[in-house]
Amino acid sequence: MTAKQYLMQVQAYEYKIKLKIDQIIEERSKAEKCSAVLSERVQTSICGDSLSSIIAKIYDYEKELDILIDKQIDIKRNIVSKLDLMMDDRYIEILDRKYLKGYNLIKIAYEMGYSYAQVKRFHGRALQKFGELLKDEPQ
Repeated sequence: MTAKQYLMQVQAYEYKIKLKIDQIIEERSKAEKCSAVLSERVQTSICGDSLSSIIAKIYDYEKELDILIDKQIDIKRNIVSKLDLMMDDRYIEILDRKYLKGYNLIKIAYEMGYSYAQVKRFHGRALQKFGELLKDEPQ
């Protein structure tokens, strides 16, 4: 796995977490509709699934969400521990802002007071240094 792929895991987990939260919200919305229908005791229901199966889905989704969040936290901890080993503060700041905070290089350049070209160069060097730290890690 390259340094960039390793760092991009944070954003991948961020996306997966967002999707899982959306699923939970959708199921909770179904549960609210079902509970309203239950009080009316109508033969045909808006609710395709029973309330208990919806609650079970919500529970499963929340367990999956917890696992995703735990994995993301572990990856962030590993990344931060490797960033702590780097000597150049510029590299640390660029990798932190790009991969942990989700900024693009243009915004990073503006905030750091460098040109885009400089930040792009620093980013490449920072990835090389980070990759060296990954290679030094025992498998």
